Amino acid sequence: MAAMQFGRKTMKSSPIITRRTLLAGGAAAAAMLPSRGFAKTTTLRFATFIGPTSYINTDIFTPWFRQIEKASNGTVRVEFLPGGSAAGPKEVFDAVTAGLVDIGWSISAYNPGRFNAAGITELPVLTRTADEGAAGMAALTEAGMLDGFDDVKLIGIGSADVGRLHHARDVSGLQDFKGAKVRAAGRVLSMMLEKIGGVPIGMPITSVAEALAKNVIDGAAADWLSIDNFRLMDVTRTHLDIALGAPSMYMVMNRASYDRLPDAAKAAFDAASPRAFSEFWSARIMQESNRVREEVQAADGHKIIENLGDAELAMWNGAAEEVIADWTANTARGAEILDVYKTAVEKFRAA
Repeated sequence: MAAMQFGRKTMKSSPIITRRTLLAGGAAAAAMLPSRGFAKTTTLRFATFIGPTSYINTDIFTPWFRQIEKASNGTVRVEFLPGGSAAGPKEVFDAVTAGLVDIGWSISAYNPGRFNAAGITELPVLTRTADEGAAGMAALTEAGMLDGFDDVKLIGIGSADVGRLHHARDVSGLQDFKGAKVRAAGRVLSMMLEKIGGVPIGMPITSVAEALAKNVIDGAAADWLSIDNFRLMDVTRTHLDIALGAPSMYMVMNRASYDRLPDAAKAAFDAASPRAFSEFWSARIMQESNRVREEVQAADGHKIIENLGDAELAMWNGAAEEVIADWTANTARGAEILDVYKTAVEKFRAA
């Protein structure tokens, strides 16, 4: 899967983040000074590698941290450091661990080998939507089965939107991806494409639209949010609405930063559990994903294929079973992780 694809850019909340950024230098110093009659305010620096007007920042992280700030009775505030200004997506975790920033978020796939259990969200077929994946990740967190987070305080977990297959031309189904050069990110998705006869091509999501326009590639594996955010709608025509899997996301806090917080701020973060964040995150990811899908469906020259023929479905499910078996066999406690994850997803669907 793509390391992460984000929704439409929106300006409606950008003044909030801009104001945070502009005032942070003076406000942070003043906030740390105790004053008579007012609670001391601690400012936490939050590294977010996407732009200040991204949907993820304005419509997910901003309201989430506002809730925590309010619950802390004003004893904590969160300063956004957007656009990779503090740390890029591959460096976020180490920056938090080292205390260069207090909080950061990223995608587990950016650091291969570090978050092995979290890679389960990338497997095909298991989940159909981001909220299903988030429910599975929350269950793994509560079962203590997510590796790689021992040196930090895990404060948020979730799944990105589930990827789909998109073709630059008007095609009829999965068979048209045989021999096609398809942009894919990650080992799992590349394996899936190879098993159905495709040729996986690795490239940054920011380069995909140009590559499709110049016929360098024939298609792309990407979620609905990417169709809008990275202008793929202009260079794709057919969309296979089948579940490819999705990368997982995490949000972590430096342990020393947490320990220094006033009691009211600690209580606010403790109440905002990783499961609570996963539900908050996924509801908003799903809302934006559905909006983009409806836009694509209504656009001239585009078609969405929702159901595969029997032969193609059998081929797809067979390939998925092989990929899932490979992941399970090559991941520590793979079978146990898979069981907990699938059980949580099934419970979420039933509810």
